[in-house]
Amino acid sequence: MWLQRNQVRDLRALLLRIEAASEPTSRIVDEILHRACPRLKGAPQPHSLVQRLIEVEAWVDLGFWLIGWELPDWMIHRLSCDDRRWNCAICVRGLAINWVEDMAEFQHDNPALAIFGALVQAQIQKMQGHAPSNVTPFRRMEGDGISLLKR
Repeated sequence: MWLQRNQVRDLRALLLRIEAASEPTSRIVDEILHRACPRLKGAPQPHSLVQRLIEVEAWVDLGFWLIGWELPDWMIHRLSCDDRRWNCAICVRGLAINWVEDMAEFQHDNPALAIFGALVQAQIQKMQGHAPSNVTPFRRMEGDGISLLKR
């Protein structure tokens, strides 16, 4: 329980850094990958597409890809811009019972940071048990030198 509270605290601090940033930087993206992407961290080897997207600074595409990878049972509900402020809302796919609770939303002047913020917000909601999910992070099992995936 203590570890989970620390993770939520770290993700909230990350949300504040995302909110304060004017544009994505490799440092913020690295922190998002490290703190908000447990499935990617647990994958047996780095994903080459992620590396290419980072190299070309395709931040919006990276944000969309990360939502699909980290939250496969979620979907982009809305990405819109009002008065130069972007709003990204993602929600649990197919659920309509507690629609408000099953949605993560974030606003920012930069579209990529709005997407990253929604991803982090969804991860916080999942950790606090507010958003249902049937997908668990990958876990590495070290044995005879070969990493295996365990769900």
